[in-house]
Amino acid sequence: METSKPAWILLQNAFGLILGFLTYLLIMRDAGVSSWGIFSTALSIGLIFSFVSDLGINTAHTRMIALGKDRNEYNNALIVLKIFLTALYVGLIFLGVFVWTAILHQKFQSPLVYMSILLLIPYFLGLPYIQANRAFFTGTQEAFKMSLPAIAESVVRFAAVVLLIHFNVFHYPNARSGIPEMALLIAVSYSVSYVVYTVLSFVIGMPWKFRLPHLETIRSYLRYSYPLIWASITKAISANVPQVLVYIALGSFDSGGYAADNKFILMMTGFTMSVTVLILPELTSRLSSNDDYGKAMGGTVRYLTIFITPITVFAVVFAAPILNLWTSGLVSFTYPLQVMLVGSWFWTMSTPYWTHFNAVAKTRVSGFLNNFGYTIWIILDFVLIPKSLADVRFAGLGIVGAAYAYLISGVIILVASIIALSAELKIPVTYQSLKGALISILLGGFFYLFLGGDSAIHSIVLIGLFLAYAGLYAGFLLASKTISKEEFFDIVNMLNIRRLGRYAVEELKNKSQ
Repeated sequence: METSKPAWILLQNAFGLILGFLTYLLIMRDAGVSSWGIFSTALSIGLIFSFVSDLGINTAHTRMIALGKDRNEYNNALIVLKIFLTALYVGLIFLGVFVWTAILHQKFQSPLVYMSILLLIPYFLGLPYIQANRAFFTGTQEAFKMSLPAIAESVVRFAAVVLLIHFNVFHYPNARSGIPEMALLIAVSYSVSYVVYTVLSFVIGMPWKFRLPHLETIRSYLRYSYPLIWASITKAISANVPQVLVYIALGSFDSGGYAADNKFILMMTGFTMSVTVLILPELTSRLSSNDDYGKAMGGTVRYLTIFITPITVFAVVFAAPILNLWTSGLVSFTYPLQVMLVGSWFWTMSTPYWTHFNAVAKTRVSGFLNNFGYTIWIILDFVLIPKSLADVRFAGLGIVGAAYAYLISGVIILVASIIALSAELKIPVTYQSLKGALISILLGGFFYLFLGGDSAIHSIVLIGLFLAYAGLYAGFLLASKTISKEEFFDIVNMLNIRRLGRYAVEELKNKSQ
């Protein structure tokens, strides 16, 4: 695979991680943790229904394009489906709020939750098309075209937060006091950035001749994606229900603390999963050669282990000072973040195993594996987070319970995915992978022994520690021959700026359709 492709995705996610960290620093300090909790609850309520905008067709589209299907025909089919699903998605959001308030006679602690939902409607409208765009460019493996709108979105969101929240350019009353009403300005920032994301995705990804697709094309989507539908539902629910349960059980501040932990997990997994984005089209392109296919799977597992383990370990060791950079009020949420970081390792490592079944069109298996993991996650959330629901008593562990639910379900899906793949394809866990993981854990233990208890580490010092950790890790990988010098220099050469620039220009010159 052309190394500039994963390199551009890696750079996009690294850029998003850095700018995202600065964005949420301003939000936590200027808007306050409670405002962030209110906004995050509103966002999660809308995203609970986001399964309607997917239903497995995004994965289906990636595979169809990777197989060389007629791009014009299949893009038209996808857009027709997305128009219908988007209308249904937004309608379900309003229906859900109506049922909660008018039929069940329930309410949230603050009416700002409902107002934030309304302000996020442009975000929810743009989400299905953005998913479609990313599915298409994943299938074509056009990494720069996939990355550019996401980079622009990060910049616009940061600029919106700076202007609306930090500098308060519209003179919002008491904006710098961290009042709950700042949740509304966070919602506006998200919606504005997603409008830009949607428009830019359309400009870069559009131009194809629109016509109504053939009915058989629609059917081919449904045949492939049908087994993934339930997994799409449970995925959306499992990712967003914890936020809502924490808000109901503990209020806006604790909800903000959980949202901060979860946001850091999402930013970090977005970065570490840069390696996994192109797994489906890469495996699909190698189906005709058993030799190449086995090597691709084995190499993916090996590099993924060596790449994500040290980043996860460093974040676990320095979780407290990382949260403290946002605001000292988040330091009390360090332990749940550490547990969730370990859980994210298991969830990420399961990706190559169940993706194999999507590549070979055995979506019933991948759908079952994901649905199994997400369902366990949802059940554990309800059992571990609240003290009681509908007069039934539960564990009442709050945010810690949410973290445990994520970790346990991650372990389960990884084990289940490995067992399922081993039944038909032998992909051994190489000693080299285990050695790399062990090196990073021992190195992390050394750093924790001397510095892990300090939550007040300056940002410059923290960056220096990360560079030292990364340098030592790379040195130990080479010294132990976990990776060869040739592999190391190949990895470094991925970030050759001149090559990346040439690749981006060439990709933009070539039509996607």
